Amino acid sequence: MCGISGLVGPNPITDRHLRALGVVDRRLCHRGPDDAGWWSAGPVALGHRRLAIVDLSDSGRQPFRSADGSVVVVFNGEIYNHEELRRRHRLTVAGRCDGAILPELWQRLGTGMFAELRGMFAIAVVDTTVDSVTLARDPFGIKPLYYTGTPDGTMMFASEPRPLVGVLAAPELDRAALRRYLAYGGLSRDQSPFAGVHSVPANGWVRWDGATRRTGGTVRDDLFDDLPRTSPAELRDAFLTSVSGHLLSDVPVALLLSSGLDSASIAWAASTLGARLTCVTVDIDGTMGEGAGAREIARSFGHRHEILSGLPDDDLADHFFASMQRPSIDGLNTFLVSRAIAGLGMKVALSGVGGDEVLAGYPHFRALRYLPLLRIAGAARLPGALVAGGGSNRRRKLGHLLRGTAGWDAAGLAEVVRRVRFDDEIDALLPDPGRETGRAAGRETVGPPGPSGPSTAVALSVNEIEGYLGGTLLPDCDAYSMGCSVEIRVPFVDVPFARAALGADPRRGIGKRGFAAATGDATLKRIAETRKRGFNLPMDRWMRDGPLAPVVRRAGQPDAPVTGVLRAENVAAVLDGWRTGGVAWPRAWSVACLDSWLRSLRSSLRTGRPQVVDHHVTTDAAV
Repeated sequence: MCGISGLVGPNPITDRHLRALGVVDRRLCHRGPDDAGWWSAGPVALGHRRLAIVDLSDSGRQPFRSADGSVVVVFNGEIYNHEELRRRHRLTVAGRCDGAILPELWQRLGTGMFAELRGMFAIAVVDTTVDSVTLARDPFGIKPLYYTGTPDGTMMFASEPRPLVGVLAAPELDRAALRRYLAYGGLSRDQSPFAGVHSVPANGWVRWDGATRRTGGTVRDDLFDDLPRTSPAELRDAFLTSVSGHLLSDVPVALLLSSGLDSASIAWAASTLGARLTCVTVDIDGTMGEGAGAREIARSFGHRHEILSGLPDDDLADHFFASMQRPSIDGLNTFLVSRAIAGLGMKVALSGVGGDEVLAGYPHFRALRYLPLLRIAGAARLPGALVAGGGSNRRRKLGHLLRGTAGWDAAGLAEVVRRVRFDDEIDALLPDPGRETGRAAGRETVGPPGPSGPSTAVALSVNEIEGYLGGTLLPDCDAYSMGCSVEIRVPFVDVPFARAALGADPRRGIGKRGFAAATGDATLKRIAETRKRGFNLPMDRWMRDGPLAPVVRRAGQPDAPVTGVLRAENVAAVLDGWRTGGVAWPRAWSVACLDSWLRSLRSSLRTGRPQVVDHHVTTDAAV
């Protein structure tokens, strides 16, 4: 795991370019405090920050180069099947590091190599034989990669978007991204919060020849197509294979253990494979209630267990918002457990993130069976008062579901369930509302419902994988874990296993009970029968009189940065409504969170407030 950066220009790079890249590289040092590497030639330069996990020797240092020196690679992530690829393609590269195979594999396969990599990755490949730079991300977008252009035609890229903002003339927020954040509490999977800074698409690659952007391509075309009809034994084996790969490490591996099925399943798999882990449960001020159950799970599978407790310290908010790359109302729990892992002196932790999406574990998967009834009720125009009449957010969501605002199908269900705000509330906050149209801007369709799409569990899982998992959970995992110099690995978010799980019961979903039954383990079956519990923080209490109270108070100040992008009077109304109990905490937190993120950004860049602009990405323009 590490941080990568680089640039490619139309002309040979200058000292000014290298100084700019050096600033970007230094702002990534938290991603790789163990080592740093550089390479430059002609119009291209690459930088790397290393978090040494696999092959701690010098042979694991980056950039990696082919034997003839014509291909140079920097890489962020883990390739779990690198030994298999060495054998299959008879690679001759020395050393044990997983990323060391990439230059030679590129020479054999070109962009076709990306589809053969099993793991999480963001990769930059310089091929001097054709004067190209290619950037790519793994199929689920676990690892991020961003790029931007400078006035002289140079393209710069980095593992995080915030360092790239410093090379722009002035930081500007993308208006569509802001609207989506207000709607859902996070951005879409391939969205950047900044105008002029773009994300390499998940499951995609993009190539530059000099300063001209060429059309890119897809890493895997079969990600959710032609799913196998998986038996319980095949599903069990697929999960054990995934966990086995994710255990690849030359340093100790931890497990983020709750009392729920997802993390317990990883504990079972590791034990079955003969691995002994340090299981870590974070029990904040005794309110989580996960400690006793997690201790019993760790004991039953023969793992060591650590319970870390205590209130967050005074620097919690500053470190949290400095780590936040994209505004998100989620992720504080991920930050806390990552900081706990770092406090133990560990670098790697396994997590059950992705289990709910892949195994159809969220409660709203059970609502799929009621969609036909919603269509009937909607056709009878029953929900009009619910939609138009205000009330609680839950009531408004029900009204929109009945009305079919986003469609009476899996996609519409996912969109409405994930809403934090609807259009009228967003319009009240934005200074100049109504300039965006369509779902891409975070707005639901408000006309008559169109034809419904698929309503299967697979369809809902794909929406959750691409939406909530890809847009919130995975970006948060990367930002907050790497902000603590920790690598979080997610065995459920593995292409072969996810395809096996989705194919086990495409119509209804395998479910947590079905998955536990497939493992054949009595402990997991018992856990699957209990009520689902998550690692939920006491957010409302912390915002009122705990460690997050100063964050909320700052957002209410007359000169708060958030009032530069949202209407000050309505910001105040949201915060006042929450204080009096009329507004749920997520809406108030989204305003306060955005304010502190802007403060952190302004502090790190030493510039004025970012402005909000419309941003349109073209696919064939010069960068």
